[in-house]
Amino acid sequence: MTRQLQAVSDFQKATQHYIAGLPLDQGAWLTDHRWSAAMRFSDLGFPDKREEAWRYTSIEGLLEQGFITSDSDSEVVGAEFEQHFLHGPTAGRVVFVDGTFQPALSDTHIPGVRVSNLRTAMETSDLEILKSVGTLSGPGTHGFSALNMATMRDGALIRVGGGSRLDAPIDLISISTSSASGRTMRPRHLIVLERGAEAMLVERYLSLHEGAYFNNLVCEVLLEEGASLIHQRVQQESESAYHLADLHIELQADASYRGVNLAMGGAWSRTMISNCFAAPGASCELHGLYLAGEGQLVDFHLDVDHAVPGCDSRENFRGILHGNGRAVFDGRILVQEQAQKSSAHLSNANLMLSRRAEVDTKPQLEILADDVLCSHGTTVGQIDPQALFYLRSRGLSEERARRLLCLGFASEILEEFRSAGLREHLAGLIQKKIGSEP
Repeated sequence: MTRQLQAVSDFQKATQHYIAGLPLDQGAWLTDHRWSAAMRFSDLGFPDKREEAWRYTSIEGLLEQGFITSDSDSEVVGAEFEQHFLHGPTAGRVVFVDGTFQPALSDTHIPGVRVSNLRTAMETSDLEILKSVGTLSGPGTHGFSALNMATMRDGALIRVGGGSRLDAPIDLISISTSSASGRTMRPRHLIVLERGAEAMLVERYLSLHEGAYFNNLVCEVLLEEGASLIHQRVQQESESAYHLADLHIELQADASYRGVNLAMGGAWSRTMISNCFAAPGASCELHGLYLAGEGQLVDFHLDVDHAVPGCDSRENFRGILHGNGRAVFDGRILVQEQAQKSSAHLSNANLMLSRRAEVDTKPQLEILADDVLCSHGTTVGQIDPQALFYLRSRGLSEERARRLLCLGFASEILEEFRSAGLREHLAGLIQKKIGSEP
């Protein structure tokens, strides 16, 4: 038996054992969903390089870690975590530590917004909330997302009421401690904006230690008619961690989603974003910045489906690679035959600071309609030597000049972070991470 087949067998047994051990005498633990997902995993197994979507992203290193599916509650000391809360005004805060909701650190009293967590909803049989879990992701599009559905433990459940307008962001923060080492965490978030609602969400993942763990998360975002969401996502986990994010978005008529993503942590990270236009008049903007340094792999996959007419999408992703860092960008836009009057634009640019760095980029447009406005493009280049010479001639050291040029390259994406304090914090982290490259 190959290593991967053995891993599938081990995970099947662990998953079945986990589901069988749930306290079925109380609560609604979505066992039908879980068993369906377990069967789905049995059918799919783990993805491998023979699949086009995983061609450049090996999971061998992840499987070799032997992460276990285990639940335990960490000891939480408030002051240790509070320093990582979002600076500036917030509408509320939802905090998870090692995959478990922390009510003492959270502020969920937001007018017009219902905030809960998945574990509590299952324990109390809150079927009104639970009925929406998995409606966008299904039992799983790949083996890891199926495992998430089968063994999900906790996550944020946020529903913004119809017509509600939030003037400040909700801070959704997941923090990992040393207790997460060797474990797989399986958070599942559900974000729903009802008709005409407007909100801003900051979703962050960070570590307080350098241990190895696996964050296997799924997030579902549903925007009803006329709703608008600004979604700011940051992944800055331990550089020994593994991070897999599966984001599903559905937009109803005239809904607007504006998402910006920053990935700069993890030994191995992959973010998969699927957007489906469900009714005309909707718009989706996806922006992203990724940094990959020594020993890191960062992967972004986009799947934007124009299934109805009259919708707009724009995707703009930039990467900075140094050391022997590797990046993968695979952006696919499908404009179906009935999706006339669609507008879709995809761009990917990469800045290489080292000859040892590598990027595999594949922007794709599949256009089956004839009345559309679409474009795509990609670039891979190095720092402009003339720009570097100009800055050095003004008295800047080479390291300082390089950092400023990199920050300028990243600034187009950073500006999409609407929270000023977060934007400034991220700019500082980027400058520290880039450092000096020969």
